[in-house]
Amino acid sequence: MLKKAVFVLVVMAGLVSAPRPALAQTCSRDLLDCYARAAKVDNFWYRWADGLDCELQYAGCVRRVLVG
Repeated sequence: MLKKAVFVLVVMAGLVSAPRPALAQTCSRDLLDCYARAAKVDNFWYRWADGLDCELQYAGCVRRVLVG
């Protein structure tokens, strides 16, 4: 009985300490949304510039998530 209780406590502790999804997932979703908006631009150079802007926004978002 005691072994079973200890086992249950260990399993519960493992579930509580299990890794959670990375906070950068929101950055990735924002990047994909930004790419979708950039893909709708008609002019090649403006589309390219919008895509580059998406990359810079993504880098800033990831930096904020990792560094704070």
